[in-house]
Amino acid sequence: MLCRDNAPWVYKLERCFRWESGRPVPDDYVFFDSAGKAWLYVERSGAITVMKGYAWNGCTPKLCFLDLQIGTPEGAVYEGTCKRKTYYASLVHDALYQFLREASPLNRGDADRFFLRLLQESDFILARVYWLVVRALGWAFWQGTSRKREWLGRREELGDLQPPDHSTRQPGARGEDRETR
Repeated sequence: MLCRDNAPWVYKLERCFRWESGRPVPDDYVFFDSAGKAWLYVERSGAITVMKGYAWNGCTPKLCFLDLQIGTPEGAVYEGTCKRKTYYASLVHDALYQFLREASPLNRGDADRFFLRLLQESDFILARVYWLVVRALGWAFWQGTSRKREWLGRREELGDLQPPDHSTRQPGARGEDRETR
């Protein structure tokens, strides 16, 4: 018996999240889902913004059985952010993986390195172990998920479009930008 009336995600972003990756790209880009909703911005400077409302399943794999979620643990709650230690790492990783096929200026290796850095920023003891598993198996889960969900989207250069307003930044761990309104 599987779960009933359960959401297909674990988390849903309550505010925009911005993170400085330090990895510059050739231009400013915005990524849209198949319905035309912009979910991800990657700026020339390397800043990555995931938009409010983005939903993801945390660290995979997970399955639901008898209304219990079983799978990869999300880690303890980090005092610096009041979120699970894997929260922001899995957010950025999932958003980047979702749009890999859309001519992203960032590749799977970048996404995996960012995953490791964000885990380390939240002092996650198992950061290297989780990263090794993602490096070894991440592509397989990505292939399965992208087929199952039929991810279709597009990338556009920002041009005249403006990136999200980050004037209401809220500091997170070690002073980095975290969720914004």
